[in-house]
Amino acid sequence: MKMTMMRTTSKIIYKAGIKNFGFFILLALISFGCNSEEKLTADQIVTKAIETHGGIENWKEVKQVSFDKETTLLLEDGSIQIKTEQFQLFQFKPQLFAKIEWEMNGEDHLMIYEDGKVSKRVNDSIITSTQDLDRAESAVFAAQYVISQPFDLLNENVTLTYLGVEEIEDKQAHIIAVSYDGDDNNSDKWSYYVDVETFEIVANKVELTDHTSWVENLTFDTVTDFKFNAHRKSYRLNEAGEKTYLRAEYFYTNFSVQY
Repeated sequence: MKMTMMRTTSKIIYKAGIKNFGFFILLALISFGCNSEEKLTADQIVTKAIETHGGIENWKEVKQVSFDKETTLLLEDGSIQIKTEQFQLFQFKPQLFAKIEWEMNGEDHLMIYEDGKVSKRVNDSIITSTQDLDRAESAVFAAQYVISQPFDLLNENVTLTYLGVEEIEDKQAHIIAVSYDGDDNNSDKWSYYVDVETFEIVANKVELTDHTSWVENLTFDTVTDFKFNAHRKSYRLNEAGEKTYLRAEYFYTNFSVQY
């Protein structure tokens, strides 16, 4: 009788041990899965984002990108400050060439970047002011920066820092801080927000010397081999990181890619 009870007790303990062991194995696997996701590096996240948006190998083969861009700038009271429709073209090979043209207030504007320098024309007048040309060059480089993301984020002069996960609206997004060789205290500070499931770039934050902007990428264009931004909204943020007002809205259409 005692022997039977001991055998029965041993079986119960053994079964309980197996169940507990299985439970701990399950916990370990779940924990391992979570930790594996959490341990993605900034470079790995950006690499996945690049693949989602068209792939680095495809981007390396691109010779030229062109598109139309509609920009609406708004004042704090919601009124329209200015609205423009631009044609933008960027040729990457054999060297950078850019053309941006638009009409405003009955005047035709044209900016060209070629052979390492920028030129600007309004109607038939050639702009010679150093200040105006500096602004034109900054505008060209800013436009080229926007269209080249996220593909240029793995360049040698870029440092990526992973800042964790944040909830944006109903999405979870990885936060990647981006800095560049030669940056100083007055340089723009960029952060990219990457959807944890789709690895799309869903937002950007840029801290400038006089304000901080929050840019939401609302829809994407997939007509070409790439997933380009199609509709974006830019908000001004206060010191607490809260939206204060809609500063700009952008629409991108008629994408063309040449290899």
